[in-house]
Order: sequence, then structure tokens, then C-alpha cells
Amino acid sequence: MFGKNSMRTFAIVGAGLGSFFLFTSKGKDMFHRFKSKFNSTQQEDLLSKAGNPAPDDIGDNNMVNEGAMYSVNYYNKQRNSN
Repeated sequence: MFGKNSMRTFAIVGAGLGSFFLFTSKGKDMFHRFKSKFNSTQQEDLLSKAGNPAPDDIGDNNMVNEGAMYSVNYYNKQRNSN
């Protein structure tokens, strides 16, 4: 799809952008602002979900189901071994 020259151009542009973010103070500031915004939204989502399980959240329900089945299986194994 892309020729050797275009891939080389993408690599050079990527290296230039990477060096901009790593070595300039403006790039570092932009990176830290983006990182703090991303982390703050991630924490808000986690806090709003904690302690408030939704019945339609399949991932949460599967996790609870697996945790419940672990204790049931453990009890059954202990009971059968005696």
C-alpha cells in the first residue's frame, strides 16, 4: 500500500514529533496537561461506578458470578474430600 519512501517519511515525521514532546518544555507541558486530563476523567468514571453496580453491566456481572462460583466450588471440594 505504501512505498518505501512514504514509510521512511512517516518514520522521520514520527521521530520529529517524538523528539518535540520529549525535549522541548512546550511539548512536555502539553504532554503533562493531556496526561492529567486523561487521569482525572479515568478516576471520575471509576468513582461513579464504585459501589453502584448496574444490572445491565455484563462485565461486572460476570466478575461477580465468577467470584461467587469460586467460593461455591471451594465449599463443594472441601465437602466431597471429607
